[in-house]
Formats: sequence, C-alpha cells, structure tokens
Amino acid sequence: MNIVLGIRMALAGGREAVARMALMTIGVATGVVLLLLSLTALPILQQHIDRLAWHRTDAASPATAPDPALWLAVTDRYAGKDVTRVHVAALGEHPPVPPGMDRLPGPGELIVSPALAELLRTVPADQLGDRFPGRVVGEIKPAGLIMPDELVGIVGRTPEQMRATYGTTVIHGIEQPGERQDLYAILGVLFGMLAALIIGPVAVFVSMAARVGGVRREQRFGALRLAGATRLQTATLAATETAGAALAGIAVGGGAFVALRPVFAKGITLGHGMPIFPQDIRVPVVPMVVALVAVFVLAVGTAVVTLAAVRPWQHGKKRRREPRAWRLLPLAAGIAGSWYSAQLSNDPDQEPPVYVGVLAAIASLSMLVGFFLVGAWACHWVARGLARLSGGPTTLMVARRIAADPYSAFRSVSGAALAMYVATSIALVAVQGRPAAAETPSVLDSGVVAVHVQGVPEEALAPLMTGDVTVARRDPSRQVVIACADLARVTDLGCPLPQYVEGPTGNEDYLALEDLFELPYPGASGADHIFDASGFLEPGPDAGELAIQTLFIRTDGTVAAQERVRTVAAVAVPLSRSKTSQDLPRSGAAGSVGGLAAVLPYAMVFVLLVAACSLTVSVINGVLERRRPFAVLRASGMRLGQLRAVVVLEIGLPLALSVLGGVGLALLATAVALPPGQWNWPDPGFFAGLGVAALAAFAVSLIALPFMDIATRHDTVRFE
Repeated sequence: MNIVLGIRMALAGGREAVARMALMTIGVATGVVLLLLSLTALPILQQHIDRLAWHRTDAASPATAPDPALWLAVTDRYAGKDVTRVHVAALGEHPPVPPGMDRLPGPGELIVSPALAELLRTVPADQLGDRFPGRVVGEIKPAGLIMPDELVGIVGRTPEQMRATYGTTVIHGIEQPGERQDLYAILGVLFGMLAALIIGPVAVFVSMAARVGGVRREQRFGALRLAGATRLQTATLAATETAGAALAGIAVGGGAFVALRPVFAKGITLGHGMPIFPQDIRVPVVPMVVALVAVFVLAVGTAVVTLAAVRPWQHGKKRRREPRAWRLLPLAAGIAGSWYSAQLSNDPDQEPPVYVGVLAAIASLSMLVGFFLVGAWACHWVARGLARLSGGPTTLMVARRIAADPYSAFRSVSGAALAMYVATSIALVAVQGRPAAAETPSVLDSGVVAVHVQGVPEEALAPLMTGDVTVARRDPSRQVVIACADLARVTDLGCPLPQYVEGPTGNEDYLALEDLFELPYPGASGADHIFDASGFLEPGPDAGELAIQTLFIRTDGTVAAQERVRTVAAVAVPLSRSKTSQDLPRSGAAGSVGGLAAVLPYAMVFVLLVAACSLTVSVINGVLERRRPFAVLRASGMRLGQLRAVVVLEIGLPLALSVLGGVGLALLATAVALPPGQWNWPDPGFFAGLGVAALAAFAVSLIALPFMDIATRHDTVRFE
C-alpha cells in the first residue's frame, strides 16, 4: 500500500513532479552511459588481445590443421600506418587458415583487408602495391582484423619461393587466443576510480534533482508524519518516485549506450590511430548487472537520505549554524598526507614503504572530502564580504541569502565543482613528464630510410646498395657495429657512440638509438623476427665480415621517394622492415601519457554534462522553492529582471568560486605529489576549454529563467 500511495503522490504532483522525475531520469541515464562506457575498458582490451592472436603465429604455435604451411609475417609501414604482410605457401590440402578467410591464397593470389584493398586501387604500385604481388581474390572479414581500417594482406607463394626466402618458418597452426584476462582481479580498482569520477557526480545530481520542489514535499511528508506515518513509511513514499525515475533512467541510459557505440568506437584507437569495431564495446554481464543495481540503489538511497530529516513538526527550514574554520582541517591533512606520501615514493635512496599507496589514497580522499566541507565555509565568508560591499538591493539579497544558508549555496554547484576537479586532475596527470617542447625531433634525419635486413645475405641486397647508403652491421653478441661518423651522417647523434649508464638519467641518446634498431618497433601488430641491440661498437678490422643489420638510404625527403625505397626493400628482402623519421619521434616520457591525453576531450564532455545538468536543476529548484516570496517581491514593485538577476547571481557566484577552488585544488594536489622541477602546466587551450565548458554549462542552466515570469504572476501571491 505504501508503494501504491507513493506512485499516486508522484503522479499527482503536477508539473513539479514531472520536471523532477524528468531531471532525475536524465541524470541517471547520463550516469549509466558513462558507467557502462567505463566498464568496457577491460573487455575492449581483452578483445583487442584476442584479435591480435593470429598475428603472433610462429613455428611454436599449436597445430590447428592436418597439414603445415610455410609462413613469413612482416610488419611494415605506409604513410605513418602499420602494414602487415604475410607470405604463405600451403604444404598440403588442409593447411592452417587465419580467421576472417575461408582458405589460404594460392600462388599469385592475394587476400587483403578492405582498407588495404582501397589503398591498392588508389596508390601507385611502386609505392605500395609491389609489396603485395598477385591479384586480389578476396577480402579478410572482420573476424580476422584488429580494427576496421587495419592494413593487412596475405600473399600466396609457391613452396619453392618460400623456401628460398630468408626468414621463412614452418607452422602447423594459427595462434589462438590464450587465457582470458582475470577481469575481476582489478575490478575493485576500477570501481574505486568510477566512484570518484562518475558515481560521485551522479549522486550529487540525483540529490539536487530530488530537491526540486523539496520544501513542499517535506511539508507533505511532515503532514503524513503528523497523521501517524512512521519513518519507514515516509521513506518508502519518498523512495517510490525516485525508484521510478531511476528505472526509467537505467532503461534510457542503456538504450543510449547501445545507440552511441559507433560514436564511442570512432574515438578509441588503442594506440594504432584507427577506430575499433563498435561490437567490441560491450560490458560483461556480471559487472553490468552489479553496476546497474548500484546505480538504482544509489539513486533511491540518495533521495531517501535527502529527505531523511523530515519531522512531524517540520513546517519550514530552520536557520543552520554558520560553518566553522575546522572544515579546513581535512583539506590541510589531505594535502600534507599527499606531500608526505610523495616524499616517500620519490626518495631515490630507499624503497617506498608498503603502506605508501594506502596513505596516498587516504590523502586523496581527505582532500576531496575537505573540498566539499570547505565549500560552504568559503561561500559564507565570500557572501559576507559581498554584503559589506554591496551597493544595490539585488546583490544585497544574494549576499544575505548565501550567508544565511551557505550549505545549500555550495550544494547547488557541487556537481559542477567535482566535475571541474576531475577534469583538471586528468589533464594534469596526462601532461606530467611530457617534454616542454610541443614538437620533438626524430633521432633519424629527415629523408633517410632505415631498412633493417637482419643478416640477409649481401647478394640479395643489390637493389638497395645503389646511391648514398650507410651500412650498420651486427656481431654475434647482438651489438650494432657502425662508425660514429657514419651514424652522425644519418642521425642527429654526435660522437662518441652512446653507451648505457646506470641511473635514471644520462641515457636519452642511447635509448633513442636503441629504438632505431629495435624490432619490431613499438605498436607493431605482426609477430615478426625481433631484434634488440645489446650495445653499440666502432667497427674493427674484421667488421666487413659481419652480417648486415641495417641500411640507411638517403632520399630527396618526399613521402613518395621514401615509400618507393620501402617497396624496393620489401620486394628484394621480404623479411625487411623500414623506418623513417616519422616513425621515430623522440617522445621521451610523453608516450606513457599519450593515452591519457586522448581522454581529455571526453573529460571536457563529462564536465559539460554534469555541470550543465546540475546547474539547471539548481536554477529550477531556486525558482520553484521560492515561488511565493518572488511573487510577493514582484507584486511589491521589484522588476522581473531584478528577480532573475537574483537567481543568476545565487548560482554564478558559488559556481565561479567552486570552479576556481576545484581547479586550484587539482593543481595543488598534483604539485605536491611530484618532485620539484617535474611538474608541468597543462596547455593553455585546456584552461580555455575548461572555462568555455563552465560558461556553456552556466548558459544551459539559464533556460529555466523564462519560467520566472509564470512562477511570479500576481495570482501566485495566493499560492497555497
């Protein structure tokens, strides 16, 4: 009966109830979309690993077919993208076949991905097509591709051709996906991140949405208590309306997530620069059920807690005590704890204690809690200062109201404040360790193509030995042998040859040179032969007898010329892999944070969504809760524009304060957590985007102001 009565009360609440349920539905739906998207991170990674499995095929792969095949897989490059070519020859009627195709191509045949097929039709053959001899007889289906735009081709050869090709191996099967990742092993960490980044703002938003018309709802519930309703019955009535909105929000959010998967897929590249398949964005059943149940419980619980203070004698708000300075203590403790844990972690002379991670987490939580506690205190004192400086009735009314109830003033913008804090924190983490220069040069000179031939007999290299060529060899201990003067002609490195030194610094040139010779290069998607240099030596008297590792070939610097060299190398030495200056940026530590930097646009969208929704609710709530006082003021002669200005300032002033506070706290928290001299500012464009997002959210919230005219008509003076 309590639930039925709650439904009747919710449906009989008029436009206020409809607006409240619509806002809560939107808030829950937004949270569900973001939550489900976050839960797809590990499944996307797992699916990516599974799709990569057949690329790792080698002689040790378990048998998957009765007959063997000859196999040579190479990861090359074209126009800044990976190009995988696989030379195959069947050694029987039933050889192993990679996923996404029905059979292996025969001699003179070619099976390619759709993206590569399009390139082969549009690019001159001497720049790409000659690397894939034969006629196209089919395309690889999505099951055999890592991403829709992957460039991969399977080249059919005769067994004799393959046996004469250096690097060919015999395979008995295609590598299959291994054991799946234990998603639940790190699910706790993932949910911890979600609680800070998504669930927190959603709870704040639902809390504010539940407060739309909250005064009148509290009066009705107070009347029910006077009529004999228990606390449990009152809580059931309060939760019923929110439960309906939460269920609707979960349904809308789930549908929106499915509909937006193609949009999300275009923004996820996993370091390859290509979007993933939309069907790879999915949530495991168990985490999805747990997350949706958690959202429902959170929404209902938040609404119940919001109205938990209803008492039988409650007929209005009581003036609360002004916030005290003790609210600064959790924030100060969090900053001090973060600084201390950073000192323990960054001490090069000793290992950090095992408890340092727990201490850092507690400090971060303390800072976040302290931020919310300090918000009301800051609003109170800023409002008091504004009241002393105020010269007009509008600003004086705003100052007095905020000073009288700073808790509600900060609560109205707390969702936006948390969103700004989260976005700034992500931006700061993304830029730490990044070199100051926006453009970092490559170790390899522009126009030089480094062709790694990996010990191929020299007679096969004749097509590549024309013109200006620098040769690097290798000794049996995998050390690269090259004269420093020759190396300086094709790279930006000077003499002597760089050597590895112990310690965190002094190895920049060595690591850059190591990346030049490393095979496959970072991000390669093929399971080709691996080479990792163990050091660098000047050539000795017998250096000419060593195997050739790399040829440095100069070109005129045009993309077409470099791609022609790569194509000649692929035809002459199918095992070869080529690099240019575009493939070897000296990114330093930037590569480790590039993935986080890609999250920034989504962080900005998150800020805009949460801030706009929460501020809109605050404006609507401010109008509805004070309908009658505003109507009385208007009837007394106050202009409608002044009343609207009151609402705008009551939101705008705490918003500006909270934005500055959230950004400042994120800056301070990051600064104290890093060693001196290693802290970097985000790009100015980020702060500009953050300001635009805040202004856009504030502008969206003003859509409620036109209702001020209806809410304050003269007949509203007799309201209730």
